[in-house]
Amino acid sequence: MVDYAGAALGTAFSELFTLVKDLVITIAAFRSQLEKIRSTLERIEPIIKDIDSLNDQLDRGPEEMAPIKELLEEGTRLVIKCKKIHMLNLCMKYTHSKRLSGFNAAVLEKFQLYLQLLGVKDGKGILVRVNVIEEELIELKEWLRPVLANGGAFQSELEASGELAVPAVPDFMVGSEMEASLSKLKEQLLEKGASVIVVTAPGGCGKTTMLRKLCHEAAIKGKFNNKIMFVLVSKKPDLTDIVQKMYQHNRFKVPKIKSEEGAGYCLQQLLNKIGESPVLLVLDDVWKESESIVDKFVCNDIKDYKIVVTSRYEFPQFHPVHHLNPLTHDEAVELFRRCVTVDNRSLGAPDATLLNEMVEHCKRFPLVIKVVAKSLRGKNYAFWKKKLHELSEGRSVLDLETKILDCLRKSLDDLDGDPSIKERFMDLGSFPEDCKIPATALIDIWVELYRLDFDGVRATPDLHELDYRNLADLVLPRRDSRVDGDESYHGKFSTPWPNLELPAAEALVLNFRINMQIKTYALPEFIAKSHKLKALIVTNFSFFPAELSNFHVIGSNLRRIRLERVMVPFLSMGNLHLHSLEKISFFMCDISQASTSSNAKISDAMPNLQELDIDYCNDLVRLPEGICEIKSLRKLSITNCHNFSALPKQIGQLTSLEVVRLNSCTGLSQLPDSIRSLHNVRLLDISECLNLIALPNQIGQMVNLNRINMRGCLKLSSLPRSIIKLRNLRNVICEKEKADLWGLLKDTLPSLDITLFEEEPSLDWLW
Repeated sequence: MVDYAGAALGTAFSELFTLVKDLVITIAAFRSQLEKIRSTLERIEPIIKDIDSLNDQLDRGPEEMAPIKELLEEGTRLVIKCKKIHMLNLCMKYTHSKRLSGFNAAVLEKFQLYLQLLGVKDGKGILVRVNVIEEELIELKEWLRPVLANGGAFQSELEASGELAVPAVPDFMVGSEMEASLSKLKEQLLEKGASVIVVTAPGGCGKTTMLRKLCHEAAIKGKFNNKIMFVLVSKKPDLTDIVQKMYQHNRFKVPKIKSEEGAGYCLQQLLNKIGESPVLLVLDDVWKESESIVDKFVCNDIKDYKIVVTSRYEFPQFHPVHHLNPLTHDEAVELFRRCVTVDNRSLGAPDATLLNEMVEHCKRFPLVIKVVAKSLRGKNYAFWKKKLHELSEGRSVLDLETKILDCLRKSLDDLDGDPSIKERFMDLGSFPEDCKIPATALIDIWVELYRLDFDGVRATPDLHELDYRNLADLVLPRRDSRVDGDESYHGKFSTPWPNLELPAAEALVLNFRINMQIKTYALPEFIAKSHKLKALIVTNFSFFPAELSNFHVIGSNLRRIRLERVMVPFLSMGNLHLHSLEKISFFMCDISQASTSSNAKISDAMPNLQELDIDYCNDLVRLPEGICEIKSLRKLSITNCHNFSALPKQIGQLTSLEVVRLNSCTGLSQLPDSIRSLHNVRLLDISECLNLIALPNQIGQMVNLNRINMRGCLKLSSLPRSIIKLRNLRNVICEKEKADLWGLLKDTLPSLDITLFEEEPSLDWLW
């Protein structure tokens, strides 16, 4: 490592870098977060070195880089604190995992910001580095979004960022056959060399489950580190999309690819870049007609490169091959018992004979066993007999996969007795196959279709019911570990919509892709004639955002709009007539371009808006002042917008506000004084606002404030005197250091409950 002695910034950087490199080897509890920080520091090390030498030559003072120096010193203190946490202290581990991820994101963002402020005006010495610095910054910017997405993960250990991260490790795995295959496959992956390994079995035998567990094995993670990529291939793979995700996963600038040939070229370029260390690529669920895509990932120039293919088909040109067989009868019974169990209470079959027959009719396939067993949880003897009779029909069916589908169909037939849940399940079909569906999008649809409460409180149990019945997997958010791309639906959609007629439609979900030739998506004209439409969900499944146009077709009856990965200037919506609109959500959108009309007023366009939700919109710096004229606004949520720096000074005019969420807005340094006028606000969430230095002096005038979440506010070190006036304050979430400040107020605020962030936050916080 370069010696930075004598340079203040270099010293701070050197201390942190040395500490991280030592601890990433010795501290297992935070290894994945520390590896990301180490990778970030490795990327900026040569630039730090040049900045120090140029400052010396040009007589610059250290104050120009003081904010970065301060952040690096904060990082050193945080890493030292993590060093002292015991690996079994899961609460502290979760808390500080998230803080490490937040620090990593802050380093990337601060570094980019201050390089731009320094400029390139100080002579030829700096100009030599301009192009290199710009390339570094572009890569950091492309990397920033998936890294920041990891900051909100709620799981025991945060894993690699991006859409190709390995799915969570399964709760359990049953079967000596699978254990033996896993052991053999593990042995082959740990060997040096390049190979393509095929794991084959009929659908539902547990191929993907085994690979998920294998990729989380300590020895595998130790060898391949962050070079493990888990790609869902499916029936109609999009090579361009996969390659772009691979670039993102490996933290390189994402190329703009115009053809499949270009994708193949970029793929080989990437493999050569990352091939200096071992690489593991899992191609999951490769169909027979997609066999040729496997060849495109082969690279003979990499010395230690393993490709594992899971498929229902055996590809004879690739070796070795692992055949997974169904479970033995005893193993199938064990799996069935586990899956029919609820809350560690045994809810097995009424008698052993009935259980054995049920298992045999499931053909001992894990997928079928899981679905059927979960459908029997808590059911009585008569229901078990009814299910057995249904499974007994069609004994002549010889094809195993047909039998599996038949079993699954009969499990779905059980929903006939619960039509409301069946309707919710059918609504899942509005979204592409093999993708994660944002819960908020479903709730927006259900609220309008089924006349639920505005906040969707009554919709949440339905999500859990689908999960309970094994009809969907409910995943607590990695705040947008990002929604998976559509691997098998719509393809490269660029053709215009047909002239549909949907006079009775109340909810519309538009899923689309763009290609490099057509970057604009026009809303279909038939929306203008859909006069009963209440909810509109627009999702761009392309890697890059699409420019959204044709907004004039949106009618005044719409109550909810959700936009994802689109470019739409927020102010330009002031020309619309959305007088019934109650909620609008922007997710990973570009919304800050200038309006095309200086007369456009958001308050005129949507005068009855109750909820504004802006998440991961990194181009957002400030909210338009016109927002403050929407008197009906009850919920304002600006989250994970890392360039967002200030609320409007007139925010106090929004007297109907009840909820203000600003979590993970790392560029926010202060709140406007007018916030004191928000007398109806009951929840203020400023968690992970790393640069927030103080609460407003007159925050005590927010007389109905009930909860404050201020975890992760690293720079907030004191409380204003007016805080004692918050007589209705009942709950504060913070770290121990901040809890000491609040503890001094217990006599003045006797009803105040201080929740240490080391404790698991209550789900009540969602409402």
